[in-house]
Amino acid sequence: MNLIDRVRRLNNSFLDRFAKQRFVFHHVPKCGGTSVGRALRMRYLTSQATVKPEPSFQAYKAFSGRTDTEQMLLDANDLRKQMMLYLLYDDVRCVSLHAPFSSAAYREFHQTYKFITILREPVARFISHYNWSSRRPGSHGFIEEDFNEFLDSDRAQRMGAEYVEMFADLPNSADIRTADAVEMATSNLAKFDVIGRLDDLEGFARDIHTALGVRVKIGHANKTLGDAQVTARDIGPEQLEKICEICAPDIAVWNALFGPN
Repeated sequence: MNLIDRVRRLNNSFLDRFAKQRFVFHHVPKCGGTSVGRALRMRYLTSQATVKPEPSFQAYKAFSGRTDTEQMLLDANDLRKQMMLYLLYDDVRCVSLHAPFSSAAYREFHQTYKFITILREPVARFISHYNWSSRRPGSHGFIEEDFNEFLDSDRAQRMGAEYVEMFADLPNSADIRTADAVEMATSNLAKFDVIGRLDDLEGFARDIHTALGVRVKIGHANKTLGDAQVTARDIGPEQLEKICEICAPDIAVWNALFGPN
């Protein structure tokens, strides 16, 4: 047995003792996932991997040679699902990634991997996502429009159905704002072993300990840079009503999981 094989065997013995349970953490944008993923990966340092949105998008862009950014924002998800499957087949124990739910990955690995995510009240998530993306010129997801203009865009309609896009496992061309799409997302989320809420990190940490057998301390990372462009005090009743209409698919998913606020 060569040195690499001996080190691998020692590492597996260590992991079997201290981090035995394999898992996938689905990181939904602006739901506290950066902090959660970081805390989890710290407990699985010798067998962990992530798929980040910006590098995966740039890899897809370079490979495809395409320039239609809006459509590529959707199509890059197929690459991320493939990267997730690769990591699972490679037996990486902690897979923390920006990738949609994959029925193929669940079908092949749900007996050995736990599936975990954390969500946030949809309107707050939507506003936070806008604030984050509007302050990142040069990134693939940069939003140039001011908030009122953005609310009238097709991308806002998709952003208000982020949970459906992430968990329904539908083709990129599908309408993610339908009742059937919401039902598919809710049904797939029902398969998860742990679903946390950003407003209850302590409870989420307890559920992770129960599912994985490890304790995590979740910090606060990846906050919106600088002062938020849009805050709750800036939003009037009519504008809030419009945002709620945009976020109706995600609100339906949230209510199905946690009940109305």
